[in-house]
Amino acid sequence: MVSTRVVVIGAGAAGLSTALHLSQTGSFEVTVLEAEHVAEGSSSRSIGIIETQYMADFDIAVRAFGLRFAKALARDEGLHFVTNGYLRLGDSDEALERYARSIELQRNYGVDDARVLTRSEIENLIPQLEVGDRVGGLFGPSDGFVDGHLFTNLMGELARRNGVTLMQKARLNGASSGPSGEFVLDTTRGVVAADVVVNAAGAWAGRVGALLDAPVTINPQRHQAVTVTLDQPLGYVMPSVMDYVPGSGRAGLYFRHENETKLFAGLHTEETIQDASDPDNVSWNVDSSFIEQIAEALAERLPRLEGAGLGQGWAGLYPMAFDQQPVVGPHPANPRVICALGGGGNGIQLSPAMGQTVSEYLDGVTPTLAGPGSAWDPARLAGADPALNGAHQNAVDTKTAAGKNTAARKEGAHL
Repeated sequence: MVSTRVVVIGAGAAGLSTALHLSQTGSFEVTVLEAEHVAEGSSSRSIGIIETQYMADFDIAVRAFGLRFAKALARDEGLHFVTNGYLRLGDSDEALERYARSIELQRNYGVDDARVLTRSEIENLIPQLEVGDRVGGLFGPSDGFVDGHLFTNLMGELARRNGVTLMQKARLNGASSGPSGEFVLDTTRGVVAADVVVNAAGAWAGRVGALLDAPVTINPQRHQAVTVTLDQPLGYVMPSVMDYVPGSGRAGLYFRHENETKLFAGLHTEETIQDASDPDNVSWNVDSSFIEQIAEALAERLPRLEGAGLGQGWAGLYPMAFDQQPVVGPHPANPRVICALGGGGNGIQLSPAMGQTVSEYLDGVTPTLAGPGSAWDPARLAGADPALNGAHQNAVDTKTAAGKNTAARKEGAHL
């Protein structure tokens, strides 16, 4: 039986999760093309938090899957996963009501230790934290973080063990059709043929989509982070703290434990509130204005963190889709181009669910987490871009398209 040739563009967390999940089926011949090196883009610059403290059922489901996935890698493959807990602050009684509903939803996905904390309970948990202007918070003790670079490289290594070919320094320059209708991909390391192409190019996904005649709109948002240095150990492992509520329309301060004398801090948002950056012409260094902003925010939120200073900082890109949700599945203009993009500032924790979803689509089954009709459904691209309406709209029947992929494999033919 001839395997379907799948080429994944991008060796970040989403691309290598996709490659790993595909390799576990035994049904695909998988090649990953990476323009530079593994985790070269956003994945290596991530803070790496993996948590489930969200308000909507779907958002919790995909993150609970990511949390289980990461903890399984820690148990079975030695991934360094730090379980330090995650606290989302709340500034109103309405926020705490939403947090209470979140706890009920999380229990549906095996997360049974999340709880709402009062202001005094937060002060006992993190003595250095100032919460006089907050009413409480949502705390997940089982949440934690990984090193994004190590996490991504581990998925790449596991995929290679399963037979995946990983080509680094292989930038996609163009794509055409071969004599049998296959993709002919022109790269800096030669020509690669594919029956199916997965666009997992992160901040570069818009450019890759254009080369594949499967357009997507990606707004790479530049975000920065900085090291907070301590002159003496805290004496405990500080939970990650997020002073941002999704959908609030503002960026919020976050910080997390790194080691006994170091924290990481930054400003997070899941909304497109700034101009898009050019991923090939962006500074990866921290701005002095950002350092000043973080210093002020930390002085307000952690006033009792004595002996703290700011150290090295860096910048990364949040690859935001047009509606701030990932796009995962067959593209409406061409179901042989599979999207795995738009993870924004949540790419590390969402990448396991993104990879599994792509694998299920290509295996001809309805995805268990994020299939047709979900918030990640690529069919919504047609509504965002009128050029995708009309003749191509029928291609949105992704289950049928995936089923054809499976039938072709069973017949020993390429798509």
